[in-house]
Amino acid sequence: MLQKWITSIGLDIGTSTTKLIVSNLLIANQQNQFTLPGCQIIDRRVTYASSIYTTPMLNEVEIDVQRLTVLLEQEYKNAGISLDQVEAGAVIITGETARKQNAESILHYLAEHAGDFVVATAGADLEGILAAKGSGAIERSAETNAVIANIDVGGGTANIALCQNRKVIETFTLHVGGRLIRLNEDGLVTYVSSHLTEFLKNNSLTLREGEKAAFEKLSSICQLLAEETVNYVKALNQNSSLLVSPHTRSSIHPETIMVSGGVGAMMKKQKPKTVKEVAIHGDVGPLLAYHFQSIQVSQASETTRATVIGAGMQNTEVSGSTVYIGSKRLPLKNIPIIKIPVQQEETWNPQLFQERARAVCMQASTIFSAEDPPAAIALSHFPYCSYKMLQELAKIISDEFIVCFRGAKCLVVLCEQDIAKALGQALAKQRKELEIICLDQIDFTNGDYIDLGLPVAGEAISVSVKTLAFSS
Repeated sequence: MLQKWITSIGLDIGTSTTKLIVSNLLIANQQNQFTLPGCQIIDRRVTYASSIYTTPMLNEVEIDVQRLTVLLEQEYKNAGISLDQVEAGAVIITGETARKQNAESILHYLAEHAGDFVVATAGADLEGILAAKGSGAIERSAETNAVIANIDVGGGTANIALCQNRKVIETFTLHVGGRLIRLNEDGLVTYVSSHLTEFLKNNSLTLREGEKAAFEKLSSICQLLAEETVNYVKALNQNSSLLVSPHTRSSIHPETIMVSGGVGAMMKKQKPKTVKEVAIHGDVGPLLAYHFQSIQVSQASETTRATVIGAGMQNTEVSGSTVYIGSKRLPLKNIPIIKIPVQQEETWNPQLFQERARAVCMQASTIFSAEDPPAAIALSHFPYCSYKMLQELAKIISDEFIVCFRGAKCLVVLCEQDIAKALGQALAKQRKELEIICLDQIDFTNGDYIDLGLPVAGEAISVSVKTLAFSS
């Protein structure tokens, strides 16, 4: 078994802050004369963690790539590495900065200067899932067999994920963050987010730009924000005016609530006692952190770096030789993989498969950015497939894809078994308006990203499956 250490970076670019982690990964290549290349991460070590920077912005939503480049180059020097040493990595762009033009400009920079990166723009749900992984909440849910809630509180939002048995079972996001109210050290309010208007009104409070806010008023607002968040997470409230998007709260009660993010990092600091101490960062973050601490939620083991990807690696394969390529879009990069079990019952049940497909696709439509193709549907637990089952399978997949990913024109399906050509043809007949790419003999994991290359031998194409690895 061949082993090799590689250098990888993880970069998290958010609305308020940017941070970078350098990791060393030990990759084991189990290739031999009888098999295709197969790689696995068997050890990882974080070798450098940057300072936490204010994200350089040109305006409210556009990243200043020039200033970001200068920042990154300096951090590479601080870490003692050069760009040509970086072989893999991942960039996650979150919050208001998660715009297509930002992702494209950063990808262009990285393509010129470094290795093969996963570059993803994270919607609120994906941001919550990544934070739950990075904070340790998902791992803790497996160790304790309990439902763990992670609240990742940043500048503008609190991204919440409920975890059980190493899986995220529910996500939602609230307009709760340190920079929703900004002020100077004299208490002069310079910004109040419009997202707080209804919440303040419902609590018989007002706060306006240009107002000189008293400490007591700011403390009351932050206490109410923290209580509203925790009560909704505990399912004590079934609705909230702070919800980013409509959400039906389940009846699941978490046994433990953890707080990560920039606000989570400040929870163990001393309570600010004056407006000047509150406004040390130009916002109410320290006061909000204190009020989360005061209602007895715990600080996550990783806070400000909870959404940083520790590292990335890729595993290069070749697809099966009987594939279906009904698209001229190849090559394609950075397609997220979503896994749907075909048969979990003793016999094929199209209704239960449709329910699983709809649930997975609906969740994916809220998690991933609106690219085309939006995601690759990976079919696992594939039994013997009759002609009738194949037609039913194709109809369900294409129907649910169209419903959940409106506007998408390209459908990518991955199969573990050698069935791609037949399934691809069935899918093409079901939906003539869709471009179909159906591949088989792919080793995949839910949450990976996949690159699809050009044909390399007959109809087979090269495939790179990229795993996002968190520091542990």
